Amino acid sequence: MKNNLITNKTLIFRILIVILLFSIISLFLSTIYIKRAALTTLAEDDAKKTSELIFETMYVRMQEGWAKKDLVKILNRMEHIRHNLEVNSYRSKDVEKIMGVIKEDKEKVNSDLLIKKAMKGEKQFVVEDNGSIRYLYPIRVSKECITCHYNAKVGDVNGVLDIKYPPNEIKISLDMMIYYFLIFFIFFIFLYFYIFYKIINKKIIEPVVNFTEEIKKVSKDTSFTKRAHIKTKTAEIYSLQNRFNKLLDTITYYYNQLLANLYTDSLTKIPNLAKLQEDIKLYNNHSLIVVSLDSFKTINSFYGVKVGDFIMNEVAKLLVKSSKKIGSVYRLHSDEFAILSNGSVSINFCEDLIKTISKKVFKYNDIDINIQATIGLAKDSKSRSLEKAILAVRTAKKEKRNIEVFNNELTLKDEYKNHIKLTSILKEALEKDQLTPFYQALENTKTKKIDKYEALARIIKDDEIITPDKFLEISKSSKQYPKITEAMIKKSFEYFKDKKDLSFSINLSMDDIKNEKTTSYLFEMIKKYNINERLTIELLESEELNHFEIINEFIKKLKKYNVQIAIDDFGSGYSNFAYIIKLDIDYLKIDSSLIENIHIDKQALKIVKSIISFAKELEIKLVAEKVHNKEIYNILTNLQVDYLQGYYIGKPQKII
Repeated sequence: MKNNLITNKTLIFRILIVILLFSIISLFLSTIYIKRAALTTLAEDDAKKTSELIFETMYVRMQEGWAKKDLVKILNRMEHIRHNLEVNSYRSKDVEKIMGVIKEDKEKVNSDLLIKKAMKGEKQFVVEDNGSIRYLYPIRVSKECITCHYNAKVGDVNGVLDIKYPPNEIKISLDMMIYYFLIFFIFFIFLYFYIFYKIINKKIIEPVVNFTEEIKKVSKDTSFTKRAHIKTKTAEIYSLQNRFNKLLDTITYYYNQLLANLYTDSLTKIPNLAKLQEDIKLYNNHSLIVVSLDSFKTINSFYGVKVGDFIMNEVAKLLVKSSKKIGSVYRLHSDEFAILSNGSVSINFCEDLIKTISKKVFKYNDIDINIQATIGLAKDSKSRSLEKAILAVRTAKKEKRNIEVFNNELTLKDEYKNHIKLTSILKEALEKDQLTPFYQALENTKTKKIDKYEALARIIKDDEIITPDKFLEISKSSKQYPKITEAMIKKSFEYFKDKKDLSFSINLSMDDIKNEKTTSYLFEMIKKYNINERLTIELLESEELNHFEIINEFIKKLKKYNVQIAIDDFGSGYSNFAYIIKLDIDYLKIDSSLIENIHIDKQALKIVKSIISFAKELEIKLVAEKVHNKEIYNILTNLQVDYLQGYYIGKPQKII
């Protein structure tokens, strides 16, 4: 196809060549036509006028009584009017009766058919073989002629005037020439324009119009499968079509990539949450399992993102393999997966899946990693199955169960009602000063004595003790959180002001540190109660704690008052050893998720040992939370953790 293409420049050049050739041919043909017209209509007219001129001259001389010989001399003289002009005159029979017969003329008349016809009154115009013009002009009798030609009447033919001359001696009227020129000029202008239009229309305009129509068709095709296909030999249009199709190919490629990214998890390459939400719509009655990996953030923190990504990929493969017969696997977000089944799923399958995950040892180089999982199941659901399964898995985690099946007792409406109820209770508690600090003991492992307490917020409502995990997030969404912090500061300071031999700690979040009113109130209370050296501020480790400049500036202010600093929930998933080194802190509180199963979880034990080693290198004291039995107590004591906290040491108490 490419070998047959021509460029627009070549096309225009060819068109001009065609027009030039056509012009030459047209000029040649028009010249021939004009010449023929001159030899016919124009030449005949010219010959007639010449004949009339000669006759009028002869007539004047005949009136003067000139004889034949005299007229011949005149005719001979008139032949010089034009080059090679021949003029002859012949008498009719009536004139011969009066003037006599001229033998030579008589013979000529009898032998020449054209003269005979002219004698009958018919004008004769002939273009001879050599191209010369011959015109025979009948001389008719007028009234003036009757005087001499008494035997004739008006209108009779008294003779014939015979003239001959070459075609180059034709005298053509300028008006006639201009007339013919204009006709041919206008004709050829229209003809050239028509030819040029047809060629341009065929070679350029039609392909462009067709290409435009193809683009319209392609643009209506949302699947991007159609392509432009037009027949053209114009290189530029062909190139434009190819580039347009290549552009569509590029758009299609990135569109497919976008769809793949939209519906595929970039890490595990399995379908994601968006794809799950689309697929759920395809089934009227289905079951959905949500698998949540326990303490995965801790693994990610201590072994690094690369190891975490490896584990996540391996878990995805394990789930796909285990669920092949019942449905499709999706990754919801960081450490949660979903399994969608077009039918019912048994509890036995969920239990087997939990065992499969817990027994699997994930090996990365020389590291052996075990993980646990929690499952939430929404069985035979027709709507809102994802919300139901997520609510079930959250309930399972809260209740410390491996599996939770959604039922009517776990309705979403109850969740919303509970939210509204707790918001109301919290508001009332703050208004009526019902927010009460409870204090949990910390045992010094060296002295075996209780010399520190942590202040924990509680709400007492109708003899029910409501813990922060139920109202803290609600307080933030309802903008009551700063009031809780201020109440805890005031009541804790007031409680410990006279307990000179005890130290205590209160918890502050990033929201508190960013709130100038809260921090100003804290420093005001420190100055007022003068208990700064017995005070520890616990900062909750989170993603926001990485705002180093803000945290560091806050710690510096506290250090001016000799207040001690602790990082709470260290190892919860956001651990950053680098910024811990930079901060001037006194304690690291190991996250409870690592401590509660340390006696049976070898992985947790390894992580805790790493934290202890890290802290001792920096001379930072350690606190272990959630010590709930003697076995854990003994392990941590042997590991030389500085302080232990948990139900085995003592439950939070209103009065100590």
